[in-house]
Amino acid sequence: MIRRPGHSVNASVQLGAASLRSVPGLDLDLAAANVARWGGDQGLYATFLAAGLAAPSADAHRGTSVNDPVLVRDLAAVAAWRAGVIGLRTDALRAVSDLSDAGIADAVGATLGMPSTDVAGFAEGQRTDRFFWPAWQHLDRAYLLARIGGFAGLGGPWLAHPGDVIAAGEGRWLVEVGEELWQVDADLFGHSASLASDDPVDSDAGTAGIRVVSVPTSYLLEVVREAA
Repeated sequence: MIRRPGHSVNASVQLGAASLRSVPGLDLDLAAANVARWGGDQGLYATFLAAGLAAPSADAHRGTSVNDPVLVRDLAAVAAWRAGVIGLRTDALRAVSDLSDAGIADAVGATLGMPSTDVAGFAEGQRTDRFFWPAWQHLDRAYLLARIGGFAGLGGPWLAHPGDVIAAGEGRWLVEVGEELWQVDADLFGHSASLASDDPVDSDAGTAGIRVVSVPTSYLLEVVREAA
């Protein structure tokens, strides 16, 4: 399992020397830079988008083509979410549905890092469980989903050890860090951590089956799926 900030779904991902070719009407280099700016991993983005563009069904199926900017834009949104840009979750799930309906599930599966036969079940599972991953659905034990945060001196967000964690909505938690209150949002692929606003939150609305815990010996929070 991971021992630094990151998500367990990426633990076995092998980053390739992915080269993104040009697509008319789209600036994929700018998109990669935006992925990093929005908190994602450029290496993961390039790896997954290149895999999606290289998938057999992305070359020709029902008149679609990898030169179609609309197709590539949707695949890029899925790849960015897969690379950890949690803010693109809604757009990416819409794109997964649209691309699957267009008959290019092979490209979608490659972009997500799963067999095309798992794409429909993944999309359905994500509607009710933002941490759903097909390969883990039959595990009968607790397991680590992600580690979030870290000491500011090592590139993390926090100067103090994170303390109490309070559920603040679906995929959202409030964390006491020293005298500050931070908001953490997370899903299967990504997370964000920022100073909490003064807006009220629904502290009674947690995420079923998910715990976020502060580890006494670490500046990292652990996101854990409880045993069924």
